[in-house]
Amino acid sequence: MTPKNRITIPGTDLAVSPLCLGGNRLGGQLDQKDSFALLDSYVEQGGNFIDSAHVYANWLPHVERSCSEKTLGRWLKARGGAKGVVIATKGGAPNVDAPDVARLDEASIRQDASEALENMGVDAIDLFYLHRDDPSRPVEEMLSAVERLRSEGAVRYYACSNWSGARIEEAAEIARKKGWPGFVANQPEWSLATRNAGTAGDTMIQMNEALYTVHRRLGLAAIPYSSQAKGYFDKALGGAVDDITAKAYESPENRSRAEVLGAIARRHGATPTQVMLNVMIHSPFPTIPIIGSRTTDQIASSFKALGLALSDAERAEVAGTVRHAM
Repeated sequence: MTPKNRITIPGTDLAVSPLCLGGNRLGGQLDQKDSFALLDSYVEQGGNFIDSAHVYANWLPHVERSCSEKTLGRWLKARGGAKGVVIATKGGAPNVDAPDVARLDEASIRQDASEALENMGVDAIDLFYLHRDDPSRPVEEMLSAVERLRSEGAVRYYACSNWSGARIEEAAEIARKKGWPGFVANQPEWSLATRNAGTAGDTMIQMNEALYTVHRRLGLAAIPYSSQAKGYFDKALGGAVDDITAKAYESPENRSRAEVLGAIARRHGATPTQVMLNVMIHSPFPTIPIIGSRTTDQIASSFKALGLALSDAERAEVAGTVRHAM
């Protein structure tokens, strides 16, 4: 992948690959050796955009706190800084042992950013997300906190994750009035598989028609997590949907969409998931899906999505199966 294939996130100088590598397994589900192999494979495929979070993967027993950031930091050091790699992480999420206690006060945000800098061994975080929203806290207060981090040089750009369209619009208006850069991206849950009600956490925000409209109106970059829907479409057509994936995604609506994706995939010698990623990348606003790969083979498979020569009609056919326009 050459620099001409990079996507510049609007409002920044961050030129990133069309697929972002999710780091939630680094140092946790994957030990250091396998984590390094995954990161190396991603870069070899042309990737340069890695997503982590301060809480990854504190929910696992017997792993070091913030193991994802720390493993990423060790890899960066071992690879001489991995020149050209863009690092994103998220802060302000509730602690695992107190999931109902919001941590979006300035002191908590600063603590997470400061510890992330140390964990990853970088001078500044390229892209720092507020991992959650706290609807009880004024938007301007949280925006002011990350803006101060930016002005101090701790973060280069900031963004949000799991924020509603209304709160994102409010943040955009505040930033405009204050003359601040504001959020340059949003990280929602989003694939083309509609998640079944009640199967996501209360603070996790899925892409919906209202949020999609905000992204389109603002031209705001979307960097969605769970973009491959646990491989639901491939599993559905292969007759191998496991219980966890079925609980989240099995429905007549998603089965019907799987058939559409499958028909297009067969014409291109691809998989339904590869077709889905290609369609999402061609959204009317910058969209950089986060791939949750566990193996190097999965990384290679995901990158094949970039080479698919889908027609506008095929993309429109897929778009016609989702509730919001694409």
